[in-house]
Amino acid sequence: MSDGADSDRASDGEAEGASGRVSPLVGVAEFIASCAKQMALLDLMEKTGYNMVQVNGQRMYGGPPPGWEGPPPPHGSEVFVGKIPRDMYEDELVPLFERAGRLYEFRLMMEFSGENRGYAFVMYTNREAAQRAIQMFDNHEIRPGKFLGVCMSRNNCRLFIGSIPKDKKKEEIMEEMKTVRTAPTNTRTTTLKEREINL
Repeated sequence: MSDGADSDRASDGEAEGASGRVSPLVGVAEFIASCAKQMALLDLMEKTGYNMVQVNGQRMYGGPPPGWEGPPPPHGSEVFVGKIPRDMYEDELVPLFERAGRLYEFRLMMEFSGENRGYAFVMYTNREAAQRAIQMFDNHEIRPGKFLGVCMSRNNCRLFIGSIPKDKKKEEIMEEMKTVRTAPTNTRTTTLKEREINL
């Protein structure tokens, strides 16, 4: 006779695994889906020879690709991809973006939960492939009713410094910055609520 706990578990959507135990954290369906995703990513790495690592909230595929010699691709070879469905990963995205040209690196931004953050950066081996990716995939319907946004990525070389007293002048701030490192040559200061120095 059951004490009611088994029926509570079943109503929560959890089921018994092969060992007869129920995971308190993940139901069987979620566990199987997670394993399938991991297997798909491993299969992608095996097929292409690219490496994949996760560092500081982003999963990096490639960088450089197998057999690459020389410096990284020139400026203008990277695109920003937005509006990615949160449950879509490299196993689906990489083959799509490879249609525009050879990938140097694919960086998918990740949440701690394991979902993606909805955007990625795709660096191609040349500028022409990046331009082709924009033409091919901007406003591309990736799933029914879900359209990607793809545009040229721009370097974000900005340094934000907060809590600067309002009575400080640009020259005073720059003198203080020189004590930390060599002063940048193209500096602009903007006053909003706080000051921002663009490097």
